[in-house]
Amino acid sequence: MNPKLITEVSGAREMMSATLQDQESLAGIVEVVDVHVGGDLHRVVVGGVIEPPGSSVMEKMQHIKQHADGLRKLLLHEPRGGHPSLFADLVVKPANPEADAGFIIMEMMGYPLISGTNTMSTAIALLETGILPMHEGQNRLRLEAPGGLIDVLVDCKKGKTRSVTYAANTPSYVAATDLVIDLPEYGKIRYDVVWTGAFYPIVDASSLGFELLREEEEELVRFARVFVRAVQSEARPVHPEFGDEGPFSFVVFAGKLGQGEAGDLECRVCCYEYPRNSVCRAPAGVPSTAVLSRFANRGQLEVNQRVRTVSIFGTDLRAHVTEAVDYHGYPGFKASVTGAGWVTARSQLLVDFTDALTPREGLASVLIPRT
Repeated sequence: MNPKLITEVSGAREMMSATLQDQESLAGIVEVVDVHVGGDLHRVVVGGVIEPPGSSVMEKMQHIKQHADGLRKLLLHEPRGGHPSLFADLVVKPANPEADAGFIIMEMMGYPLISGTNTMSTAIALLETGILPMHEGQNRLRLEAPGGLIDVLVDCKKGKTRSVTYAANTPSYVAATDLVIDLPEYGKIRYDVVWTGAFYPIVDASSLGFELLREEEEELVRFARVFVRAVQSEARPVHPEFGDEGPFSFVVFAGKLGQGEAGDLECRVCCYEYPRNSVCRAPAGVPSTAVLSRFANRGQLEVNQRVRTVSIFGTDLRAHVTEAVDYHGYPGFKASVTGAGWVTARSQLLVDFTDALTPREGLASVLIPRT
């Protein structure tokens, strides 16, 4: 960049900063880093928000959920949001002394306790912004999510992350199998329920005539909305440690497990989150883990067999079950998932309460006051 252009850019930034300071109606500025993994976009909050109270990340999440849900809406809803597969993560101080950082996951449905691509994106943002030190080669992190500790291994080269592998310490478990619901438009639908950070009902895509291709998105969404609304009125499982997590908000479409072109095991995975009008762009981490846990519980997948999970958009992750465990009397599984992500933007979200489309719901209480 030539010196003249550098001077002009620096001047423009100074003018913008001065202009922001002059705006008396500006209540706060939220600093975010956007990271995509497999097309799923994650907005990671790295500044502008007061540290929420709580003796654990779970308690910090509960405070935001109960007293400042406007932050989630600010990050995800239009006019600042609007990406068809957008999620958000708030970086917080960890409560567990073993953790390097904590993070609160925020999605359209609410606040899941563990999420795979949110974990990957948060790790990428922390390293590429310098909040956590990056070293050439393998970087081992431990992040504290509301649902527990997550071990993360990030491969870095020349200041960039190349791949991210995570493994949650809290096991996934098969909560229910062979449930049936009768939908007037579709007939009797059989499904299983697996917890992997949230409860995920899983249906066989082929039983509905889906091949899990991109052109099926509209019909996948149509079925999913009908299905989720119906199962929300059914009796739901309660997590043995975290308690009642509320009505179902997801449905996972699982393809058949088979040999891919490279000879590896492969499975198409598609996740829908209510009330979106789109499906996840990535096969997503915890939905992939849920599908693999289901295969393992059925005896169709062995520990350490690696599977390439593929979304309807052709993006992929690599996953394998690392251990089968008993989890409070349920079939439990630990898994490792690997993917890659890229920073797409570093920006400031301006909060101005004279704008009728700025959410309230306690948002002002968590913004760092402007000086």
